[in-house]
Amino acid sequence: MIVRTPERRFVVIQVLRSDEEAEICVCRDPEDESASLYTLARLRSPALRRTLLPLLVRQQDNPSFEDYLGVFSQDGDVYARFRYTDAPLLVQRLERGDFGFRERLEMGGNLLERITLLDMPPALQFQALRDGNVTVDDALRVRFNYTLDSADSCRSADMGLIAIRVGELLEKLFAAERAAKSVPELEEYLKQLEQGAFPSYLAMYAGYDQVRKALLARTLSGPVQPRTWLFRLWERIKKLRVYVRPVLAGLVLVAAFCYLVYTLLLPAQPKGTPVLFDSIGTVEIQTETAAPHGDAGAR
Repeated sequence: MIVRTPERRFVVIQVLRSDEEAEICVCRDPEDESASLYTLARLRSPALRRTLLPLLVRQQDNPSFEDYLGVFSQDGDVYARFRYTDAPLLVQRLERGDFGFRERLEMGGNLLERITLLDMPPALQFQALRDGNVTVDDALRVRFNYTLDSADSCRSADMGLIAIRVGELLEKLFAAERAAKSVPELEEYLKQLEQGAFPSYLAMYAGYDQVRKALLARTLSGPVQPRTWLFRLWERIKKLRVYVRPVLAGLVLVAAFCYLVYTLLLPAQPKGTPVLFDSIGTVEIQTETAAPHGDAGAR
């Protein structure tokens, strides 16, 4: 299938979604030497067009939103064009366990940085943060695809809902560390996201950057450790070892001295004390009792 505009034509490579609200396709421009891929969103629903068209027209004057490449009409249909990335989905790579803790820490920062730099409207950012739209490449660059779910989600999106979606992604990024209760700094940040404490993308990024620096500093002294009560107890015990070792050494010396005194004062067992046997094998040994002196005279 080919979609034509007055200036260009696009060859459809794959249809990502097609329903009564929109048709989302991956396409390329055969005359584009860079072989870049694009998302063409055909807005079928009148409600979706009423919601998104004014917003999309305004975004043509937003140079920060570099993923958005304009809106046009063709044969009575409205199309929006975005950059498309074929990098793997973030959630899929997390399921495979592709990244270590420090890499995931960096990816979280790249996610918030990308959101801040694009500065797109909440209606589009909320949908771009869906699991099926967030990608990450081998260089840990986070990018978005755009599938424009529904008119309702576009209308209701605000900074509070975006913060919740960011929190959900961070929970997946650090699921293992959260289960081990080893990242209290992140837990506090997630709580702030849930409470809507950040009024802008920049504030959200700055909050995460503080968490990243704190956790990065902790990794310099070794792996991030759990913070369960058992672990905290063990940490306190280890700190007490400096004081416990001299005490134990003193107790050992005292015990050795007491044993020495005991062995000196205890009367030694006389040497040559006979060892008496009651039997040898099955033969009992009869011991004679010494006769009184009177009986010996009678013999």
